[in-house]
Amino acid sequence: AVIAITIHCLGAFRELGDCFIVEVSDVSVASIREAVSRHLVEINRSDLDGVLKRSVFAEGEELLKDHVTVSGHEVSLLPPVAGG
Repeated sequence: AVIAITIHCLGAFRELGDCFIVEVSDVSVASIREAVSRHLVEINRSDLDGVLKRSVFAEGEELLKDHVTVSGHEVSLLPPVAGG
């Protein structure tokens, strides 16, 4: 089954808009990360792929590791904080 996940953009990713949707076959953070990476290539923003690799996904206030599965269908994409 294909699941649509809404990605809320923060920081550097705000250039892409407030949010966008990716489709994944499973709701692990690793799958979502891969889907976002493909999305960046599709919209000719592979320049952000390096930022994506260092970014963290969050659900509410909770930061998610790549092996975690998300419970809802929305996550926030948090780029690395400058100087931190």
